[in-house]
Amino acid sequence: MFMCFFVAQVHSQAQSIKAKKGSFAIDKSKNIIVWHQSNIDTVVLVKNIKGFRFRNKYRFNKPITSLSHNKKYQLSRKGKTFDLYISKLPLVQIEVDTPLNKDTKVLGSYKYYNKKNFIESSLGIEFRGNLSLTYPKKTFDIEFWRDSIWNKSRDITFENLRNDDDWILDGMYNEPLRIRSYVANKLWTAIRKPYGQDEVPFEKSGIDLIYVEVFRNQKYQGVYTLTESVDRKLLGLQKNRKRIVNGELFKASSYEGAPAFLKAPKYDNLFPHWGGFEMIYPVLDYKSHWQQLAQLVDLVVNGSDEEFVLNIDGKIYLNNTMDYFLFVNLLRATDNLGKNYYLARYDKDEPYFFIPWDLDGIMGIIQDGKRIPTTDDILSNGLFDRLLELNPEGYKSRLKQRWSQLRNGHFSDDELFSSIEAIYSNLKEERIYEREHRIWPSERTIEEDYTYLQTWLKNRLNYLDVYFANL
Repeated sequence: MFMCFFVAQVHSQAQSIKAKKGSFAIDKSKNIIVWHQSNIDTVVLVKNIKGFRFRNKYRFNKPITSLSHNKKYQLSRKGKTFDLYISKLPLVQIEVDTPLNKDTKVLGSYKYYNKKNFIESSLGIEFRGNLSLTYPKKTFDIEFWRDSIWNKSRDITFENLRNDDDWILDGMYNEPLRIRSYVANKLWTAIRKPYGQDEVPFEKSGIDLIYVEVFRNQKYQGVYTLTESVDRKLLGLQKNRKRIVNGELFKASSYEGAPAFLKAPKYDNLFPHWGGFEMIYPVLDYKSHWQQLAQLVDLVVNGSDEEFVLNIDGKIYLNNTMDYFLFVNLLRATDNLGKNYYLARYDKDEPYFFIPWDLDGIMGIIQDGKRIPTTDDILSNGLFDRLLELNPEGYKSRLKQRWSQLRNGHFSDDELFSSIEAIYSNLKEERIYEREHRIWPSERTIEEDYTYLQTWLKNRLNYLDVYFANL
């Protein structure tokens, strides 16, 4: 990995700050400059700062003596005025000459700057999503390449995230506060310890992500999350060996009945899709491997009560399943029980476990960002209905106990509301919302959206407390 280390500095007798390579980006169409400086205290200031060098000279109308992440500054160059924002968030700059599409990655270049860490790479980039393709602010699927000719992938690490070549830049356009999916993914990895941690200590139970600010072709795109992808490597699943299927990974990709455990159609290993699932890993000799997953779905859909109670604990990891049920209901994730999750198993003969995915239509909104204020219902599917009805391995009492345990920990009012408040305050006070809304304006104020989220979450928790107390 190519890295250079820089610190913003002022020459001893100078009265302007020279920004380092990769630490700034300029949108000349919107008159916006974003300069990444995570710790302003490291900037050595003179008594009067007359301007900056962002390749060229930009001057203040009046000299200033201090800098803040919470202020906006006006700079001038050749009679044109620019708004300067100083950001703590990592800065991402993408340049691509070819029009983007959703099917094929095209060549581009990528720059990343954060806390002295500067990374440059070639990349392949394409649009990502289905409904999100209709939004003006796009989400991107990116893969890092070693060069611009052979397109061989390269792994890169960002902060405390994984070392990998495949990443997602999520624009979160349908989520007015740009908070929900970030909080939800962090919450899942907090409550769910990695499955099989004793055997594979470095595996994860779900994705991690960080906030970044993005420029594309020198146009400011706003705040994004740089997000890991779910795959065999992330979860630490056992590789297949000598054509023997060990670890498995499936994506619940469409509403065809099997992901909701409502239908158990016949499968054909010649095809990568079955009943709404997509085979992610492994594909051996151009064939999928549906047998074990099909047995699980068939047990839930068609198994007798006796068969279900006797066998379900060996087919699916019940502690993980309980947490997923509680997690989805806390968030009221209406699109994540018949679709938008992964099922995996660490090794052959091991139970399956859930990994959440695509957590945008949650906490009082649905996938297109529309408000749905409902708080007084329970989300379920065929699997969770049978678990509650037949109560294998004391499932109901364990579920009730787990809710109580989480409500005294990661689901507590203090932890939930304080984590949301901290992110909201940072995005607001550091003027990230301000520049986001300059590019992607909203009909409502962020204060209105924040009040709605707080009220919704309070009502949802109250309802669920009563429900699980009476379970």
